[in-house]
Amino acid sequence: MVCSKRTILRSALVLVVATAGAGCASTGFPWPASGPAASATRSDVTTLNPSYRRSTAQVLVRRVSPPTRAGLDYAAYHANFMNADPAPEGVPAAEKGKRPNLANPFGGALVPSSLTGSVARTALSPEERSHPLALPPLVELLVSKKIANSDRLEDVVGRVRAESWGLGGGPQFVRQSATEAFLHDPGQGRPVEIWLKIEFAPWFTGFSSPPDEDGDGFPEIYGRVADEAIGPSGDIVKFIRTEYEGHVLTPAEVKAWAHKLASYWYPSYNTDLVVAPAAWPAADTEAEVRGELGNLSFPAPAVVMRGKPQGKPVYNVFLVDSPTNGAENEPGAGQAAGKTTDGAATPAPAPATEKETTAAAAPVLKLGRSVPSPKTAEVKQAVHAELGAHGRSWTAWLAQVAAVHAALKQRIEAMPAGSKAIAGSDGFLFFRQSIAYMLGGDLAKQHGDRNPIPVIVGFKKLLAKHGVDFLFVPVPTKEEVFPDKTGAAPSDAKLAPFAGKVVNPFERKFLLDLADRGVETIDLLPAFLRERQAGAGKGEALYQAQDTHWTTRGLELAAKLVGKRIKRFPWYKGIAAHRRAFHTKDEPFTRHGDLHSRLPETERAKFAPETLVGHQVVNADGTLYDDDPDSPIVVLGDSFTGVYELMDCEHAGVSAHIAKDIGYPVDLVMSYGGGPNVREKLIKRGVDKLKTKKLVIWMMTARDLYDHAEGWQPLGKK
Repeated sequence: MVCSKRTILRSALVLVVATAGAGCASTGFPWPASGPAASATRSDVTTLNPSYRRSTAQVLVRRVSPPTRAGLDYAAYHANFMNADPAPEGVPAAEKGKRPNLANPFGGALVPSSLTGSVARTALSPEERSHPLALPPLVELLVSKKIANSDRLEDVVGRVRAESWGLGGGPQFVRQSATEAFLHDPGQGRPVEIWLKIEFAPWFTGFSSPPDEDGDGFPEIYGRVADEAIGPSGDIVKFIRTEYEGHVLTPAEVKAWAHKLASYWYPSYNTDLVVAPAAWPAADTEAEVRGELGNLSFPAPAVVMRGKPQGKPVYNVFLVDSPTNGAENEPGAGQAAGKTTDGAATPAPAPATEKETTAAAAPVLKLGRSVPSPKTAEVKQAVHAELGAHGRSWTAWLAQVAAVHAALKQRIEAMPAGSKAIAGSDGFLFFRQSIAYMLGGDLAKQHGDRNPIPVIVGFKKLLAKHGVDFLFVPVPTKEEVFPDKTGAAPSDAKLAPFAGKVVNPFERKFLLDLADRGVETIDLLPAFLRERQAGAGKGEALYQAQDTHWTTRGLELAAKLVGKRIKRFPWYKGIAAHRRAFHTKDEPFTRHGDLHSRLPETERAKFAPETLVGHQVVNADGTLYDDDPDSPIVVLGDSFTGVYELMDCEHAGVSAHIAKDIGYPVDLVMSYGGGPNVREKLIKRGVDKLKTKKLVIWMMTARDLYDHAEGWQPLGKK
């Protein structure tokens, strides 16, 4: 059989997917399904939009009852258009005319005799089939918790993805993935077995007529994990039954889960959490999304996540039944108590905690009107001095760091198709978009909505009109602070001389361009470079090795610099008069960073999860700090303001540490990956709310200053 070249349009992600190409051979499917199809879906997760189709949808709405981590992960990952790998481009010549090699499927990770195209032909009972587990997030959680043999289960998942059937093509040719797991108790005192569901990519045509019992366009088979591949699984099984499936999450834990998911998906899908309305879709939901739903409306969603992976909006919406009242359709059911990502209050069926009651009772601090007082001279003087020391021209300065730029260009050109991360030296991972920013040149010369300067200047003018001061704080990228680590391991000797040096002159020019237009910035880069040199080998680095974001050390340094400037504003004495005492406590956590899963498959096993420590900010009464939407100071930002504060250890982010430094809570308004357009969330509160503010601190990653996916939009335009 000769496979013709075809294209599958996955409109949910707007990905044009090429098939395996002309000239490939196929063979009959070796593990066919037989008999009637059987169900293998969770009984506690329901898809609420009946027209949902994995290959064409832009929106997925699911209810989870009760809210366990297992149920939420399954709702997010099962047959979701968001997490299907795009097809690789083209076919290697070595694959043409070949038939799949079935000699040792999946490298022995699964028992060959157990492989079947129908879940009904497995050893799983109907009850066991009703508890599938989303495998990628489960493995990530098991590894982060250091559960015994979870690394071996991770290896099994990797071996499934790496199976090439002898067809070659390299690691970017992922023909199948292990997507779900099942637990099977064979009885008679024998160990519990782990079974996997394996889905084939729609573009892979090496097998003819593969089974697709659920009809979602992704053929699947099932198989049992070999005992020798995983070893004793007792600790894994115990964790799944007691914690993963057995623990019902609180509203605060559901909220934390949503933040982590949005942050994790952001690098691939530009995801962000939207303020959950009383009913969704809301009035401002895109017409094409409302059109897909018809007349459907969903009351009190707990989580509304919007993505825009390729310029087209997509939504994941989750309704979570509250375990406190069992109500399924009452407004506010399952809604997380506390604050949303824009700092606004959200309804909740459960009574407020002591901490929330105390915060609600605190009086609102009102300060008199003042005239904004930006100070730009310091940055101008510093950047002009740097320019003078580098030949007095940006071209001359760029020539002096040409070796770094050439090395980065070479590395990014060598990255496999679809890969978003590269491994540097000393365990550091780096992000493709951050490298592109480093190589992007003069930011002020970007055209149209790619140029951030007019939007930033316009926002500054809008705030000044209402008497609000403004600070713009671009967060340096890891590549700018650790340029010597960007070479392939071991350390590249050519890059070593650039440690502690400014290697992106146009970042400096950008600050000068803003200062010339009256915009005050907090210049973090020189302080970060000094701290990097002074603190080498002394505990945590300024950035997480496997992640795009900073560590506690990095965010606390930024908080101190911002706090120092806040104390110089004339109106700060009104805040100082109400100064509060905060202290900190350590809170460790373990995780793979957001770059780990963006590596080529063959690289991932080289990196164990990082154990990091957050410094949680604690109130005088012993409760954990929370941002205050009524504060006169706003921290407006992207995921750099969300990490450590709204996910992982929590209550330990940059906003919390700014509050600790100045002695007063701040108001956090954040958007994952939406740094350029997070202004919209603040402005939607209304002019009256804006007038109560004294300062807006706009803090965002510098990489999004270059060629941002959604552009820098005027206010009022999504």
